[in-house]
Amino acid sequence: MKKAKILIVDDELDIRESLSEILNDEGYEVHLAENASKAKKIQKENKLDLVLLDIWMPDCDGISLLKEWKKEDYLKCPVIMMSGHGNIDTAIEATKIGAFDFLEKPISLQKLLKTIGSSLSTSININKLNKDFIGLSEHRCIKNLREQLKQIKQQEVIFLKSSSVNFLNLILEYLFENDIYKLDDTKDLNLASLKQVQGKGINNLLLLKHAKLPHYNKNELIEKFKFFKKNNIKLILVDEEDDFLREVFSCMRIDNNSITLPIGGDSDLIPEYAKAFLEFYLSQNINIGYKSFDISALNALRINNQFLDIDILDRAIISLLNNTNGEIIESKDINKILMNYDDGLTSKNPHDNLFSMSLKEARECFEKDYFKFHISKGNGATELSKISGIERTHLYRKLKKLGLKK
Repeated sequence: MKKAKILIVDDELDIRESLSEILNDEGYEVHLAENASKAKKIQKENKLDLVLLDIWMPDCDGISLLKEWKKEDYLKCPVIMMSGHGNIDTAIEATKIGAFDFLEKPISLQKLLKTIGSSLSTSININKLNKDFIGLSEHRCIKNLREQLKQIKQQEVIFLKSSSVNFLNLILEYLFENDIYKLDDTKDLNLASLKQVQGKGINNLLLLKHAKLPHYNKNELIEKFKFFKKNNIKLILVDEEDDFLREVFSCMRIDNNSITLPIGGDSDLIPEYAKAFLEFYLSQNINIGYKSFDISALNALRINNQFLDIDILDRAIISLLNNTNGEIIESKDINKILMNYDDGLTSKNPHDNLFSMSLKEARECFEKDYFKFHISKGNGATELSKISGIERTHLYRKLKKLGLKK
């Protein structure tokens, strides 16, 4: 896993060294600057993930440096201000400029690591799955998938049984990269379509939900397949279930050309793929930090059939990474995301008991959902302040009290 880059800016050597030692031990890549000019140089040469910035420094104070970075839009990462006891008001002011938080010196280890973890999680941008997931993952289920794909890639006709879309595209990219042409569902498998494919220099023809194929009888379809094979065009057919094609394949004596894309109907594979997804995302997104499933979470995934759809499971893991604060993902976290799926399951409204709450509890429940909604729309602190009518400093405290990160 890549290391998050943290810049420590402080004119006191002891503080720089002690913070550096702690953060190095925690697995971060640490850069040190004793003044603003050195900090600006490091910032230009590195893509930083976080800056710990002291307020008082000899050449240029931290507030001025933060203003400069924000004005020029030089800095894309969170900034945590560090201040002595007498500078708390100044540190609070820094949050109005755009600082994520502030730490009062002397800084406790627990407070330091918690604040850093919170700030890094605000800059999470989940990178989507790519073909490296299939090519590099060492989980047993992915190794088995790789072996299956290796075998069917050699066949002249390939049948992929799948209801997924995103993961199917990932499979096709892994197998054929850009050497594939999708034939329009309304077009026929004839000489014109062959010339169209050959004219593009493509070797593999993809038919999704091949609606026209069942209109042929078995012998006609076999001749069509042989026609394309004779012209060195491989056929890739995708559907959820097709006994007719299996019969055609049997007549053509084509073996090992069919694969049911994960997870099929095997619910025992759900936890395996969930762990593989989680591990991949953690390795590709350094700001997420460590997370893992406990047994209750894996069981909750296994018993919910909607996760047999590999695309739904993938979206669920991304949702868990974005919305789970702790290191351990539990069954309650799985149940929360299940409430967001409109798939025929009984829907649970989190506000069903709103009127049985005290006024204070009901107001807090509404406020939390109100801010979560606007944050999910990508609104920053300035926009939130304008929308809610709450001054920035008060807004920051309210979000922190509600357990929301911004």
